[in-house]
Amino acid sequence: MLKTTFKGMSIILMIAVFYIGGIPLYSSIASAEETSMGFEDHFDSFDPTLWFRSDGWANGADFGVSWSKDNVEFSDGKMVLRLDDAPNNNNKPYTSGEFYTLEKYGYGRIEGRIKVAKGVGLVTSLFTYSPDGDEIDIEILGRDTTKLETNFFIKGVRGVNAHAIIDLGFDASEDYHDYAIEWSQNQIKWFVDGKLVRTVVGDGIELPSDPSYIMANLWSGAGAAARTWTGEFVYPGTPIRAYYDYIKFTPEKDDDGTIPPSVSLVYMYELLDSYIANGDVTGPLTNQLSNSLKQADHQYEKGHQKQSIKAVEDFIKHINNKALQKHITTDAKRVLTENAEELIKLWAE
Repeated sequence: MLKTTFKGMSIILMIAVFYIGGIPLYSSIASAEETSMGFEDHFDSFDPTLWFRSDGWANGADFGVSWSKDNVEFSDGKMVLRLDDAPNNNNKPYTSGEFYTLEKYGYGRIEGRIKVAKGVGLVTSLFTYSPDGDEIDIEILGRDTTKLETNFFIKGVRGVNAHAIIDLGFDASEDYHDYAIEWSQNQIKWFVDGKLVRTVVGDGIELPSDPSYIMANLWSGAGAAARTWTGEFVYPGTPIRAYYDYIKFTPEKDDDGTIPPSVSLVYMYELLDSYIANGDVTGPLTNQLSNSLKQADHQYEKGHQKQSIKAVEDFIKHINNKALQKHITTDAKRVLTENAEELIKLWAE
């Protein structure tokens, strides 16, 4: 399948991860406005403008793995999380993969097509998570891959009637199936293969409300989690994998049926910074593009709309300067141009 990504509104520039009680808390996050547009990724390759791979850190005592970006694989149009016994620097017996969006997303539909890992002690997941601890979960335990565990948290505390186990009627480790969460202000719905399997209505019940990252990971339980929930994991001697065919987010629409515009000048700054940090934009082009955005920002703050648009048009001209093509990758050129053109359209309305 072809991969399609839609533009968002903010990119994480730097992430450091700390864990309290086995729940990841993200700090040092530079994000301005949360995303209002969606995306659909069929994992033809790794998209660094959409995703981040956890690397070099570990959760608390309930997790038996350390995260490594090398344990997030891409093969045959699949994103694969690999758990193995590779050594790590976090005193964990195993190493595995975690994958999450660079941007936070609000109300909408989160879905993925997944073939989970089987084995006592394992957890395959797709979930939302905010820096303040709001969370909505799809989790399948390897000890019984015929069951789906649903859950949600508010500020790190499990919500009222949050946890429920759903009988799938099939073995989720044998084939791919579609799993989805529909999240709105007043309710959360969980779906399996398009069928509604659970609804929680916020009638007197607090629900998660913070814009959140969309995450996926594969891990083995340890400590209290292994004793009371996942079961004790025993490594079988060869790597274990969970497979993701696609992950998609569709935002909840406004009352008039429209989706708010996605791009912003802040997003353009952060997108460019991301490409520069990854080496996709180099040399004199870095200063030219940065200066064009600064000029657009300056004119925009003064209320000079036409001059702001002209500065973004200059941004596009720099990108397409034939003499500077060795300083920008094809993907960066395409994405930066598309977002700049969208910003011009937005400002011209």
